[in-house]
Amino acid sequence: MDRQAMLDLYENLLKSIADPFFIISDDGTYLDVFGGTERSLYDDAAALKGRNIFDFMEKDFAEFFMNQVHRTLQGNTLNSFEYQLATETVDGIPKNGPGGTQWFEARMFPLGNLFDGQRAVTALILNITERKHLQQKLRELSYQDSLTKVPNRRYFFDHLGEQLDMYTQDKIPLVVMILDIDHFKPINDTYGHYAGDQVLRQLVVVIQEAVPKHAIVARFGGDEFILSITGTPLSYAMEIAEQLRLSIHRHSFSFGETTLPVTVSIGVSDVTIFDTDTATIVSRADKALYLAKEQGRDRVVYV
Repeated sequence: MDRQAMLDLYENLLKSIADPFFIISDDGTYLDVFGGTERSLYDDAAALKGRNIFDFMEKDFAEFFMNQVHRTLQGNTLNSFEYQLATETVDGIPKNGPGGTQWFEARMFPLGNLFDGQRAVTALILNITERKHLQQKLRELSYQDSLTKVPNRRYFFDHLGEQLDMYTQDKIPLVVMILDIDHFKPINDTYGHYAGDQVLRQLVVVIQEAVPKHAIVARFGGDEFILSITGTPLSYAMEIAEQLRLSIHRHSFSFGETTLPVTVSIGVSDVTIFDTDTATIVSRADKALYLAKEQGRDRVVYV
């Protein structure tokens, strides 16, 4: 096979690969375009050859992408990065791919030699949208209580840290509540754990209906739930806690044809200028919950 035949073979091989492969100059010109034949993942990008990225991409994205090109050339090594792109924003190519916003991974590498007299990089682009969606789903599951479908303890503490930072920087009020079902063990002992599970699921619905939409409601463990409410003065938060207690007290919790009376004790605490960590805030709310139990249950106590 002569040299030209070999070159034609290699070019045809590159054109047939499923993922797109670009040669991009240091000024943003797409010097050559190969592959990208899998239409379930990519639009046909062949028309980009000879065009500059600033001519067919929105300015912000073009600047971001060119920063990566220059970083690759300066580092003289493989540069891998991920990005989101709304495919309809790419001008001048057939919209025959998946459409909508997709996630991509670029694997960019500097060309050792000049290409048509220009410094350039190669860029292999991979559609990773399905992988990102799976990662997001797994992340959500890792943050979710499997029984009640509300956030779990891990999620709550991650976000409570962010809320504490907001208070430290901007003095945005932050209140934490812990509530615990009174005499929950006899429900499980008398009616079984399935009945207890039903009570917990129904309790979540009552809580979510009684507190502000922006409140974070999480399962703390067992029959305990923990809430954080930002931007609400303590006086109003206490009214919310009392209304929550009454809503639960008045609600008819049912298991089959059996109606179960349920009450809760609620401990409340707010953030002060002396608080530097989330554990201190939660500890005070937990102490308030203990006092509510000690004082007879079915009540709200602030510490």
